[in-house]
Amino acid sequence: MDEATVEKLKKRVRTKDGEEIEALAMACSKEMEIAGVYGTPENDELYFQAVVLYCKANFGYDEDTERFHLAFERLRDSMALSGDYTKESV
Repeated sequence: MDEATVEKLKKRVRTKDGEEIEALAMACSKEMEIAGVYGTPENDELYFQAVVLYCKANFGYDEDTERFHLAFERLRDSMALSGDYTKESV
């Protein structure tokens, strides 16, 4: 993951811990692949938003953790169903 994307994520999650955010982003990418969603947060805003939601859900962001997790799952599932994020289309 490139440095600019990590910096954007740090701002969105409101943290200075780039290492943990990058690790969460990589975990999110793997979870997305398991669901059949392929892409990168560097060049796709919708994929980036999924990573943001995943990070907020798993970073211990605040009391809305469950809400972020549910939003991530819904976005991931809709991306998987869209057909725009298959291995062949990316």
